[in-house]
Amino acid sequence: MAIYRCEARIISREKRGHSVVAASAYRAGLKLKDELSGKMHDYSRRSKGVVETAIVGPDNAPGWVHDPGQLWNKVEAGEKRKDAQLAREFILAVPKELSPQAQFQTALDWAKKELVASGMITEISLHHSKTGKNPHVHVLCTMRKLDGENFSAKKPREWNDVKLLLHQRESWADAVNAALEKAGRPERVDHRSLKDRGIDQLPQPKIGKEATAMKRKGILQDPERFKAVREVKMMNEVKAMMKAVLKRGEVAQVGMGDTWWEKSITFMSRIREQAATVVKDSWRKLVSRPKDGPEIEM
Repeated sequence: MAIYRCEARIISREKRGHSVVAASAYRAGLKLKDELSGKMHDYSRRSKGVVETAIVGPDNAPGWVHDPGQLWNKVEAGEKRKDAQLAREFILAVPKELSPQAQFQTALDWAKKELVASGMITEISLHHSKTGKNPHVHVLCTMRKLDGENFSAKKPREWNDVKLLLHQRESWADAVNAALEKAGRPERVDHRSLKDRGIDQLPQPKIGKEATAMKRKGILQDPERFKAVREVKMMNEVKAMMKAVLKRGEVAQVGMGDTWWEKSITFMSRIREQAATVVKDSWRKLVSRPKDGPEIEM
């Protein structure tokens, strides 16, 4: 099933704690030196996960625009504040139903139309995970337009307009659907929220790369983000079941029982399993605490 995502965020010195040169190196799988700090950011070893990358700028842009090292070091050098906003990033989910070439071309065409045409310089990088379950594109954008051979003195305020972001989100959905249709695929995406689509479900939280890394490295067997996702999924199942019970008296199921009470047996067994896990975790914490530690209130 095709998944919609068009997330926009700002990369700044204050929030990210590193330079936009580092951000570019990671997203494009490159080895770049941050001239401002003198630090080398080497992500060339992860280049296998980067399927394709390209820099696109306005017509007649100077040659340095297409060199990621020069481009993002000029961005860094032009921002003097310690909390400066360095770049805007769009994270786009691309349908796994499309070929890698179609995935990248869809994002490239969208970036040219919606971002580059307004004066932004964009670095577009298509990422594929090892599992192939989460193909996505990072679009790193400059915060200033070009003024001759350099960046402009002022940042365009219109690029921060919420209405513009809403338009960009909708236009990305249109671009994905057009690509799916061209490929002869029946899947479609929708940029609207669950509420706007009339779907009575809780939005599923994002797991995030930090929680995923902790689980993969064995730092935490079950990070809180993973627990939150399971909880939301279970709550949505309950909401659907109760809604069907109130409307029809029972829930039609396929493969898990024909009525709501048959389904509830499986559902309750899952709750017991999760409850047992919580009890085991609490017991481990209790027996592993120091003997002279504080008493635990029950």
